[in-house]
Amino acid sequence: MSERLNESVLVEREALLAELVTDLDDALAGSGRVVFLGGEAGVGKTALVRSLARAVRSRCRVRIGGADNITTPGPLGAVQDAIPEISASVTAGGDRIRLFQKLRDLIGSTPGLLVLEDLHWADEATLDALRFLARRIESAPVLVVVTYRHDEITARHPLTALLGDLATVSEVRRMLVPPLTVDGVARLVAASGDAVDPGALHLRTGGNAFFVTESLAVGGVALPATVSDAILARVARLTPAAQDVAAAAAIVGPGADADLLARVGAQSVDAVDECVDAGVLIELDGALGFRHELAREAVEASLSAVRRRQLHGRALHALTERTPEDHRALAHHAAGCGDEAAVVAHAAAAAEKAAHASAHREAAEHYRLALRHCIGSAERAALFVALSYECYLTDQLPEALTARQQALELHELVGDTLRRGDDERWLSRLSWFSGRGGDAERYGRRAVATLEQEPPGVELAWAYSNYAQLRMLAEDPEEVEFWGRKALDLARALGRQDIESHALNNLGTAELQSGRVEQGQRDLTRSLEIARAADLPEHVARAYTNLGSSAVLQKRFADAHAALDAGIAFCEDRDLDSWACYMSACLSLALVDEGRFEEALAAADSLLDHIGTAPVSLMPAAGAAARVLARRGSDATARLTLAQQLAVEAGELQRLAPAVCAAAEHAWLTGDAGAIGALTASTWELALAHDEEWAVGELAWWRMLGGADFEAGRRVAEPFALMLAGDPRAVSAWSERGCPVWAAYAAMLDSDPAAVDHGIRVLDGLGAAAVVDAILRTRRERGLALPRRPRAQARGNPAQLTARELEVLGLLGEGLSTPDIAERLILSRRTVEHHIAAVLRKLGEPTRGRAVAAATRLGLLPV
Repeated sequence: MSERLNESVLVEREALLAELVTDLDDALAGSGRVVFLGGEAGVGKTALVRSLARAVRSRCRVRIGGADNITTPGPLGAVQDAIPEISASVTAGGDRIRLFQKLRDLIGSTPGLLVLEDLHWADEATLDALRFLARRIESAPVLVVVTYRHDEITARHPLTALLGDLATVSEVRRMLVPPLTVDGVARLVAASGDAVDPGALHLRTGGNAFFVTESLAVGGVALPATVSDAILARVARLTPAAQDVAAAAAIVGPGADADLLARVGAQSVDAVDECVDAGVLIELDGALGFRHELAREAVEASLSAVRRRQLHGRALHALTERTPEDHRALAHHAAGCGDEAAVVAHAAAAAEKAAHASAHREAAEHYRLALRHCIGSAERAALFVALSYECYLTDQLPEALTARQQALELHELVGDTLRRGDDERWLSRLSWFSGRGGDAERYGRRAVATLEQEPPGVELAWAYSNYAQLRMLAEDPEEVEFWGRKALDLARALGRQDIESHALNNLGTAELQSGRVEQGQRDLTRSLEIARAADLPEHVARAYTNLGSSAVLQKRFADAHAALDAGIAFCEDRDLDSWACYMSACLSLALVDEGRFEEALAAADSLLDHIGTAPVSLMPAAGAAARVLARRGSDATARLTLAQQLAVEAGELQRLAPAVCAAAEHAWLTGDAGAIGALTASTWELALAHDEEWAVGELAWWRMLGGADFEAGRRVAEPFALMLAGDPRAVSAWSERGCPVWAAYAAMLDSDPAAVDHGIRVLDGLGAAAVVDAILRTRRERGLALPRRPRAQARGNPAQLTARELEVLGLLGEGLSTPDIAERLILSRRTVEHHIAAVLRKLGEPTRGRAVAAATRLGLLPV
């Protein structure tokens, strides 16, 4: 009865089905869509999407695939299930972006519906592919429907990160399938013909559609207490032989055929037929399985440990003969039956296969399984090295560090100097990524000392370049030159372009830090060229990052935008999100200095609100947000505290100086200038020691306002030197760099109030009320005449949109999409999305269409 109800009676889902049909209509008209369909287990997500598939099959191509939780997911498992013609490319491996582009071409070549079920269990590669597709779905005539259990994904779940990444993509939306109401349950009871009280059934089941139908399938008036009870009561009606087959199906999982189930269950095919006839198992696309994962889990949980071990052993034997290449399933069954050697062999092979397909989280899970069953020291060391690398790639840094430390201990135990040195180099890198600068330095020195005991090789070249990078981050140009040149010479002797690009990057960045801008740009540009020619995307990203971030710190904003916009676009096209995030964080700092507060806040908040953003990106983002909030007079405490805490943990001047300067400005803005001296003391000494002219200049300015010693005796960046000397040319120096707030600061102590007036007007226009108040307060305290406050700004732009935001709003009004606007304005998609987010926030509207309508009512757009 429950199977008939599930397939033919769609209760209280008509409105949701109609919405999905409308989304499909839009997609088939050329405007692709992605819908994330959430709901608890058993609520009816599958019934809804299957009804959609049946309804539209005559209009378009329908593809259906899904993930399961039987074993660690296979690379692109759900995608291969739905689109088997991509399997050969997945197996071949290679560049994953080309693979994703091929996938996009495949699904976009024919109008259709793509359903991917249960992606809360999906592998990393599937989620990455979905991220890639969703960002590029707009022009594809395809509706992608993704189902997932919304109540089972935690804040750290990869699917949560994906949903956050796609939150601003207009072609993506979420829907929730709610439980049935009492009326809905009554309709199912009526369809079943059973004498059951709908109210009591609803109370017992909570309106869960699967629980309701399973309860009705048991029959009679006695209601089962749990969904497991309902399922097991149904299985208990089978003959012992059929119960053995049901147990085998619970162990093997979905996708099995009758012969396999009969062999694992040690019964005849007749027993398989009995399970199908009773509705315990169903056939779908030529394979057998339970109607719902809840049913499989209930049957599996009811089996004794001895019975499970026996069934896993049979499954391992049968699948070894049938599909010896399916290491993922074989490792799972080997673990289930206690075959230690088979677990290690198959889990390691499955991990390599997963990593080859960029399913790095799944590769890590396979390595963990292998380590749980591995005994030999050498083999364990190799597994720990592999696990550490996979965890590093998936931002699981604590485990990456722990695994590499375990490898180091084992390599020390066996006296393997080469591998020990490489472990130390990796521990240095992982420590730096974790914000542990002291550990990074210690391991970096140890790696060089260890590897110099061996003949020069790739490991030593990397150790040299790694240490040069650490000294670059510490702004120690002489040490960077020494170690960077050693790395460069060895890399060229070895013919390793990746290390050559890395070393040139370190050298170029250090030269920029030292004020040798032309030489630094040449070396960084050469690093970029080598990386592009050799197809080294991470090194390309790093070159763009250091070109852009150095320009931001030195207030060269034209150079900053050129490098960061190009870098962000490059990384977005390849889904290198961590690099794109860091460049966006650097960009937010530039936007603050340029007075583009809304854009800065939108860029910073998108990173700060995203779970999983790395500390290295959080620092500049938090500092940028804090400065905007403080200048507006809003509460900046939380953002400021975060920026300072992370900067102190990192311990590098390039992290400390921006955070401490933001804190000093906040103290001045809030009338606590006397605290600036103590607040900046240690960072001031560090900046003097490193002779970093831009950090010294800004710190000196705030220390001067705080009454602390600010005589540098070292290089000071020209605009700050002019400010500190009271030279009126400072205003034009800042104006030429496009820094309106700093231009106002440069004029704030001029004895002539007329000189201050322009800056005050600009600050009022930017909404920097706290800055205006602080300037006036400082002038009063110093006995300087006050300028007149300008009248309130005219109400021709009541939403206070910037010129760029008005431009983007106008293009939205013309019906342009995000990619179209990006192409028209020569901006990255991410930057356009920041502008759109700012427009929506200022207009107080949730969607683009409503924002355009509101802007038209306000007179911002023509009727």
